[in-house]
Amino acid sequence: MADKETPSSEQILDMVLYAPVGLALEALDNLPKYVERGRSQVTLGRFVAKTVANRGTSMAESVGERVLNDLGQVVVDLFGIDLTPDAASDDEPVVKPTSPVASADSHLAIPQYDSQAAAQIVKLLSQLTPEEREEIAVHEAAGRNRVTILRKIEQLRDK
Repeated sequence: MADKETPSSEQILDMVLYAPVGLALEALDNLPKYVERGRSQVTLGRFVAKTVANRGTSMAESVGERVLNDLGQVVVDLFGIDLTPDAASDDEPVVKPTSPVASADSHLAIPQYDSQAAAQIVKLLSQLTPEEREEIAVHEAAGRNRVTILRKIEQLRDK
């Protein structure tokens, strides 16, 4: 029994000399297989990393857009300033709403409606009748669908 518990010199020689030599020779024989396996693992890892990065970027952009839209609406609500890209500058003339009879080029109460920036239109909405605002809401939803205008009309409905 003492022989099984204590490693013999032959067992030590196997572990210290022969096993490493055999392992090295095995590695040389299988080197192309190991290289290919490593290459495929790295390729898979790069694909996963790119996918995760792209998904994270698109999610961050989506969240960022929602936050900017909400902040833009807060600025419009509090200060009457539209920060959307189609917002007009302060020196741009504002077209006043007409009477309930629509202008010749539009059935809406605001002449040249489609050529005006959201900031200009939002300023005029409170001067319109509820029916005129509803016509604008339908027109806007079917066209450019500017959230700033539609939210302002919704706020005026609630009053």
